[in-house]
Amino acid sequence: MLRQALALYGRHFGSLVLTCAVALLPANLLAAGAVVFGLGALGSGGIAETQTHSEQIQQKQQDLRDKPPVSTEARDERTRQLGREAIEGGAAFDARHIFGNLLPFAYATAIVAGLLLAGLFLAHAAAVPLVLTFVERKTAGPAHAWAVVASRIGPLFATGLLGAALVALGAVFFILPGLVLAAGFSLAPPLVIREGLSGRAALERSWDLLRGRWAWALLFWALIVVFSVLGSAAADLLPPGPWRPAASTLIRVLLYPLPLTGLVLLYCDATQYMRRTSAPG
Repeated sequence: MLRQALALYGRHFGSLVLTCAVALLPANLLAAGAVVFGLGALGSGGIAETQTHSEQIQQKQQDLRDKPPVSTEARDERTRQLGREAIEGGAAFDARHIFGNLLPFAYATAIVAGLLLAGLFLAHAAAVPLVLTFVERKTAGPAHAWAVVASRIGPLFATGLLGAALVALGAVFFILPGLVLAAGFSLAPPLVIREGLSGRAALERSWDLLRGRWAWALLFWALIVVFSVLGSAAADLLPPGPWRPAASTLIRVLLYPLPLTGLVLLYCDATQYMRRTSAPG
């Protein structure tokens, strides 16, 4: 199946990339902006407060050295008090700093994941009529693909929203359950486009069709993860600036159509098998 996906991807590279880019390009650029916002929120604030707290402790220590208490007991007690203030004050600041800055970063992360999933879901849906046409050895282009998507945009939105919520919930538990759920819902876009299902029915039907095909679904999703990491790594090699999000977006837009093509072929294989096994005789 991977060989067939590679063959279609190479033979119809331009049509697949242009079709998927309609959804992937804005989603990735918006996600890059959300990442910048999250990193900025994480890196801003709190530094001046840390310095102020440290400077206060240092000033008190200097005052203690310059004007020590008369008795040794009082001096020792003052030293212990400054030590407690340094530890407790620093710990209190660390808690405020961590939670105060991680909250906007968590929001940004959720937005990034939502945008990328939405882009992939729509690109996957647009790839369905395109790949199925190519399998029949006919020609089609982005206009045809997105016309089909537009005719099913309501059910696609409902299905994608429910699926994204479940994947996000699974990702909270150490990421892996979210990836498994994403793989389990891999056939939902073709089911919405081809069979008129939507929402929970499409997601449940996707799980049913993947019986015996989980390895392929996980492989194609692993490719999506690898291409995502590759895009981020390539961006890190560039100097800071607009070229970073542009580079990561370009790599993903060029490479994501390969696993998306594979997922459409996986749907074809699953439905053909179901038709053969359910046929009388």
